Amino acid sequence: MIPGAVADSWFFWLAIIGVVAGVYILPTVIGIARQAEGLGWVICLNVIPVGWPAALILACLMPRREISHAPHRPRQRGR
Repeated sequence: MIPGAVADSWFFWLAIIGVVAGVYILPTVIGIARQAEGLGWVICLNVIPVGWPAALILACLMPRREISHAPHRPRQRGR
């Protein structure tokens, strides 16, 4: 399947480990990008390898956090 020269390359294995790590943390990245309400649950499930599919589903389906904007108060000068 994989030629011997490629399989013996450290760069090949580094790339494989990088891709696997990137896919593994994908639910957390999606939860952060979407500003999911239950981000803590997503991270906790993502730590457990068996919980990875559940973390991905939660990251995609949980409602987004409400962002409350404080009223703008101009700064006072000279005091």
